[in-house]
Amino acid sequence: MTKRADLQGIRGLAILVVLGFHFYPDIFPNGYLGVDQFFVLSGFLMCMLLKRAETKPFFTVVCTFYTRRLKRILPLYFLVILISTICLYNFFPETAIETNKESANRALVFMSNRPKTEQEDYFQMLSIAIDIFTHTWSLSVEVQFYLIVPFIFLMASKSETLQYPTYGLLGILSFGYFAISPTNVAFNSVLARIWQFLIGMVVYLLGASSNKLKDSKINATSLRSEVNYKLLVEHEEISKFNHSSYSMTAAYILLASLIAITASPFVLPATITRLTATVGTGLLMLLSENNSVLSNKLLTYIGDISYSLYLVHWPIYAYWKLTCDRDKFLLAAAVATSIILSIIIFETFEKWYLKISNLSLALLVLLFLVSNVIFINKDHIFKPVNLVTNNVITSNMTTDDAIRLNHEWTVTEAKFFQNPSCVPRPDKELLEWCRHTQGLSKTGGGYKMVFIGNSWVPNHAKLINQECEGKAKSILQGASYGCEPLYPSLLLERCWANFHVFAQRIEEEKPDYAFILTRHISIGEPFAANVTSFDKDFIYQTMKEQMLKLTKNIKYKLYILDAIPRTKYVVSQIAPMVKSGANLTDIDKLLVETDLYKMARKRHAQLIKDCNGKCELVDYLPEFYNKKTGTFRYFDEKGFSYVTAHLHLSPYGLEKIRHFWTDICGRL
Repeated sequence: MTKRADLQGIRGLAILVVLGFHFYPDIFPNGYLGVDQFFVLSGFLMCMLLKRAETKPFFTVVCTFYTRRLKRILPLYFLVILISTICLYNFFPETAIETNKESANRALVFMSNRPKTEQEDYFQMLSIAIDIFTHTWSLSVEVQFYLIVPFIFLMASKSETLQYPTYGLLGILSFGYFAISPTNVAFNSVLARIWQFLIGMVVYLLGASSNKLKDSKINATSLRSEVNYKLLVEHEEISKFNHSSYSMTAAYILLASLIAITASPFVLPATITRLTATVGTGLLMLLSENNSVLSNKLLTYIGDISYSLYLVHWPIYAYWKLTCDRDKFLLAAAVATSIILSIIIFETFEKWYLKISNLSLALLVLLFLVSNVIFINKDHIFKPVNLVTNNVITSNMTTDDAIRLNHEWTVTEAKFFQNPSCVPRPDKELLEWCRHTQGLSKTGGGYKMVFIGNSWVPNHAKLINQECEGKAKSILQGASYGCEPLYPSLLLERCWANFHVFAQRIEEEKPDYAFILTRHISIGEPFAANVTSFDKDFIYQTMKEQMLKLTKNIKYKLYILDAIPRTKYVVSQIAPMVKSGANLTDIDKLLVETDLYKMARKRHAQLIKDCNGKCELVDYLPEFYNKKTGTFRYFDEKGFSYVTAHLHLSPYGLEKIRHFWTDICGRL
């Protein structure tokens, strides 16, 4: 089968704007539209494969289609996931490991288009983790469409009269779903993308119909002339259309318009530009055969390497973002590395595996798949259970144990947040609400309690539940990752929404006791310009108003965790520095940020004054302040860390502050 060079040229332009969007989003803010163009091109190819086999039995049609498409996609796809996972464990920061293990597992089964959880968005907001498999969402959408496209094609093909109306109706329904769905659903859902694939399919069918009409005219006039017979025999499988000068002019106008849209430095409305780019790409494909611009060798070669380039570029970008401190020279080097690596892969591995037998290819895919499953989950498969679950620090442990456990506490932290005994409640406003089923009073008495805050809630929840065991008749837990209950952190839209939900839940629950557990984010910001008192401080006044709303619906007391200095993302360096004999005070200074916590504490102190006796601070500061050195110390003399690289208390740190909650729960 001869490739239409112009289609490879369109593919080349699409991958270039996608690269621009990922590496230089400020310059190419609309480059994401390149993926929409990929979907149209994929629809064209799917229809071509199905059309060629439509006269065969149904089972043969389906098997042939899946064999051809998966043969193209799977080997390189699984290889890139495997290599990316190996690099993740060996070269990426440890803060990126846990979330990417889950992402890799989803990518293996083509479920990367699942919307992200608040926890995943939170870690990415902190720039301490990035999903190195996030770009596989588009392949997940495409493979999910594979599951239904043979049936759509065969259904539509049953009636030549109703063929185009069938595609039109399905396309309208899909676009309607895209238009009315929330942004994350419209972006990720295969149902919201069907219309784009269908445009590509219709383009192929229109081309095939035009070609069929041309052939019938040749047959009617040729009278079996030898010259025309050779024309029929040599006619390519992908239809080519005769273009008038008008069509060629229209093709160039379309091409220029699409480049202007996808490469525009100005942010354009997503819905209308996506529709325009998708329909425009389909029209261009109808008119662009033999287009000299799209068929030039450089652009078509970029189209040839586009699959490998798409797969390899994002992990490289992710590594740059996490480790290179936004160095612009290294960013350009990352782009060049992506292109060079994709050329090598295309010229060697891709060309090789496309030539081997189906059996050999199936064995290769199986090898990569099994290797991925084992390597992604190697910690769970090969490491002893107590390596992850045993957090007891004993006197005979060494700094080497500290290196090991500090690492484990960070990379497995997300699992510690999961609490099977806390049953999630359906909640559209805030994802992380659950109700505890263990640690409750067995007599039916006790207090109603609510824990609210950011990710420090699941970080602390099990400990507080243990210490207050038997004191509560109900415990409701609500966490909004990266959002403070008393102030909408960073004024993010979702934090504003959750800010109101916190107050709403307290009003509904009317607890006896409530606990706010947060690591300070925005409440430590200094006064705004020309503000010198809390009376004029917008942050404090917002906190006060929210506090009064909460305490109005709390029967006895609101406990607020006071601010302590935040730590930097260098936890992995603590134990190695201790082992090397570094001065512990120097490690303190490297690890701790001391610039914002004081203002957060001042606002909390004023809040207590304005709380009418219903608020009490829980202050960890004395536990972590070293009076001898005048520094905050978040590790012990052997290097065992009280914090994780994700800015939470480690299991060791939680044990250090357990006595606070033993005392509080004992006084309830």
